[in-house]
Amino acid sequence: MIIIKELNEESMKIIRKVLDEDGIIIFPTDTVYGIGCNCFSENAIKKLFDFKERDYSKPINVLTDSVEKINLVAKSLNEIEDRLIKKYLPGDMTIILEKKNNVPSILTANLETVGVRIPNHEIALKILKESPYPLATTSVNLSGESPGLEISDFLEEFKDKVDLIVDGGKSKIGIASTIVKVEDYQIKVLRQGKLKVE
Repeated sequence: MIIIKELNEESMKIIRKVLDEDGIIIFPTDTVYGIGCNCFSENAIKKLFDFKERDYSKPINVLTDSVEKINLVAKSLNEIEDRLIKKYLPGDMTIILEKKNNVPSILTANLETVGVRIPNHEIALKILKESPYPLATTSVNLSGESPGLEISDFLEEFKDKVDLIVDGGKSKIGIASTIVKVEDYQIKVLRQGKLKVE
């Protein structure tokens, strides 16, 4: 297991190699620390579920750095979805969108939707920009436990499970993102985080 404290050309190559080889990484975001992998790799996603002891009936959302990469996993956006993304992302809002067929069913718990978010965090955005695919990402904790806000919260639990950890200090928000979905042109809040969506 590798711990990276500084992002530079060499460390970014290492991160990219781990992800391309179905590895699992932990990295800081603007809400809590995330544990992530290539969102198109069923093998990596299975490891993610197993490491978290997460029920396969619970979908995992994806993080990316741009609307262009959101389009890799989501079908065309309607007007309200487009406006929400432009207004609140990057930020701590996850939006549920209709998924494309190339998104593995294991990621979405066989649902026809996928949750996407662009985090407002320098380290996370550098990692996501380097990756040609969005990352399937969930909070770093065993299911049912509190999410990790700094690496001391989860290092002992996950050091033998993941391939790489990026240490970015303590998370600033410490609260999971607000999750929204647009149904019949109405905004539904599925999980309320710190962000209030209007």
